[in-house]
Amino acid sequence: MALITCPECGREISSRAHSCPHCGAANQPRVSAGYNTEIIPPTPSADKTTKAKEPRTPAQRRKLRLIWIGSAVAMVLLAGLGWLLYHNHQLAVEEEASYNQLMDDFSIADAETFLLRYPENKHIKEIKDNIALYQRYEQEWAKIVASTNVDDFAMFRSKFPDSPFDQKAYDKIDSLDWVYAKRSDTEGALQKYLDLHPDGKYAEMAREQKQFIIDSRPTDEERNTIGRIVNAYFAALTDNNKEALNNITTPAVFSKSCDFIDSHEGNGVTNYTLTSPVSVEKKPTDSGPTYSASCTVSRVGTDAEGNITSKTFSVRTSLNTQMQLSSVNMKGQED
Repeated sequence: MALITCPECGREISSRAHSCPHCGAANQPRVSAGYNTEIIPPTPSADKTTKAKEPRTPAQRRKLRLIWIGSAVAMVLLAGLGWLLYHNHQLAVEEEASYNQLMDDFSIADAETFLLRYPENKHIKEIKDNIALYQRYEQEWAKIVASTNVDDFAMFRSKFPDSPFDQKAYDKIDSLDWVYAKRSDTEGALQKYLDLHPDGKYAEMAREQKQFIIDSRPTDEERNTIGRIVNAYFAALTDNNKEALNNITTPAVFSKSCDFIDSHEGNGVTNYTLTSPVSVEKKPTDSGPTYSASCTVSRVGTDAEGNITSKTFSVRTSLNTQMQLSSVNMKGQED
């Protein structure tokens, strides 16, 4: 490649260039042959290149502008279409999620709201059928809600196992069974409640009450011991044996019993005899069990002149945790 001078602007350019890069003038390339060069006329392609550099006509510019505008509009339309498709997809996803949530926790109010919000939903028939079914549930429940008959609620659960009132029906059965067990307040009634409702609302209370009843049942040994103490008390009154009283009574009962013996001293002979078995009750406390005992006692008195009097008393006593008599009450019975 050789450098030549542009005939128009006088600047150096390549001999192979078809036109001057500085002023655009056409170049006449030369073919090298040793040191000699030959001027070669411009080729048709060179003319075409020169013409391509000419400024665009107004018509061309308008056409190009329309092309650009059309392209921009197409891009906007495509973007809008894409957004519309995405938006519709999101609405469909949201609608399906709302449907699933409704069916998981169905209520008539929520179902009616759903139908207003999505009137063209594909699940409309299913939802309307559910509304009709739930309306029936409500009607049937209203008939028995105030009942105190366990069978009414058991029958409702059997007839409508999938109703939203099933748990309420079970709770009513639980409560009514507990009322019966508590009213009976027996070990058997409480155990029956626990058999029916091992995890019921009142199960813990039932267990505690049952255990209290068991703990309140005196043993044979306790009955025998307390029976002997009550017999010993009235034997000591008969014998005026203050020392014997001291071993089986609290200080307060001992003092009153001694006063009673002193007040009747010299009035003749008085005998006390138990005329019924001693009935014993037991009450558990935090510090240990206490007891109460009841029986009937016959009192026969003989005065100095030999006159005999008799009277029967209902006796109720209390014993502390050390099985000492802490109270003795005698109430005379009519002959």
